[in-house]
Amino acid sequence: MAKIDVTTTQKVTIQYETAGFVWRFIAWLVDTSIIAIFFITVIYFIFSSKTIFGSTTASATVAGILILIKYFYSLVIEVFTNGQSIGKKIVGICVIKLNGNALETNDYLIRWAYRAIDFGMSAFAIGTISILMSEKNQRLGDMIANTTVIRLKPDRIVTLEDLENLPDKEDYVPKYPQVTRYNDAEMLALKNLLFRYQQYRNKTYANILQQTVKKIKEQMDVEEIRIDDVSFLREIISEYVILTR
Repeated sequence: MAKIDVTTTQKVTIQYETAGFVWRFIAWLVDTSIIAIFFITVIYFIFSSKTIFGSTTASATVAGILILIKYFYSLVIEVFTNGQSIGKKIVGICVIKLNGNALETNDYLIRWAYRAIDFGMSAFAIGTISILMSEKNQRLGDMIANTTVIRLKPDRIVTLEDLENLPDKEDYVPKYPQVTRYNDAEMLALKNLLFRYQQYRNKTYANILQQTVKKIKEQMDVEEIRIDDVSFLREIISEYVILTR
C-alpha cells in the first residue's frame, strides 16, 4: 500500500497510507446501498399512498428530486463532512489535499465533475485503472484537484499538543535553560525522531538518535550529562515546553 507524507500548514509532517481501490470500492458500495435503500423507501411510500401519481407535476417533481440526490449526493455530503461520504466514514477513509491545505469547494467540484469521466462515460475503467496504477492511488479527478484518499490511521501524527500535556510549574527550576535556543519545529522534529526510534528500533534510527543527542549536547554544553539518549531527549522536550509556554 502506498504511503504519502503530508506537511500541514503548521509545518508538521504526517505520514498516511493511501486508500487503495478495494477500500474506495467498499465505500462506494456503502454509499450506493444507502442511496438505493432511500430510493426504495421513498418509492414504496409513494406507491402506498396512491395519491401522488394522480398528479403529473408531483410525479415529475419527485423524480427530479431523486435524480438530483443521485447525482449530487457525493458532492454535497463531502463538502459538508470535510471529505467523507457516509461510506468513506464507515470504511475509515477521507479525501485530503496533498499539500496539507484544507479542501476548498473548488476541489470538491473538480473531483465531482471528473466522476463522469472516471466512472460514468468510461464504465469505471478510467477511474479504476488510475487508482490501481498511480503512485498515490489517485483517480483522474484526484490528479486534477491535487487530492487523494487516505486511510484515517496515520503512521504518526505529531502536533504541539503532544508537547503541551505538561503541568504549569511557576517555581520550576530548569535543568537545561539553553533549550530555549531551539524552536517549535526543531522540538517537533526531535519528538518525531523519538517516535520513529521507538517504533522501528533498528540500527539506522539508533545511529541517528545517537548523533542527534551528541550534537545537541555539544550545542548546549552539557556533554557530561550521563543519562540514556531517549531520556535526555524527553527531558529537553519537556523543558522546552515548560520554558516557552
